[in-house]
Amino acid sequence: TTAGSGAATATATTPARGAPSGASRAAGASAPSIVTVTSDGLSASMHPQSHHPVVERPWPISFTVTSAGRPERASVSYEYLLGGQVVARRDRYSFDGHFADVFKWPAEAVGYPLTFRAVIQAAGTVIDLDYPIQVVR
Repeated sequence: TTAGSGAATATATTPARGAPSGASRAAGASAPSIVTVTSDGLSASMHPQSHHPVVERPWPISFTVTSAGRPERASVSYEYLLGGQVVARRDRYSFDGHFADVFKWPAEAVGYPLTFRAVIQAAGTVIDLDYPIQVVR
């Protein structure tokens, strides 16, 4: 099933895929936050470093996916949005409950108001975790 048929609960910056726009609340633009969505008993969290990654410097990010409080087999893929439209995608990675990654944002991304989206798939549910960023020098 796709999360967001009214059963999803979003905290921080994003609703589950297809959730009504009122299902989320925006996090402060300056402080990092944890983005968590719960749907159909599945909970997915994204732990980004900041809303303003510095070009070509490490930007660590991690994910936790659980079901009934236990680690869940999941996958994550990345989408990059500009003005609400997907402008790029990155490969899919599989993991058991926890995954960490490190990005280095390119100079071409500096100054654009982007949304970093992690698409989590687990137990037949798809959850989007959105996080607004603006790459700086």
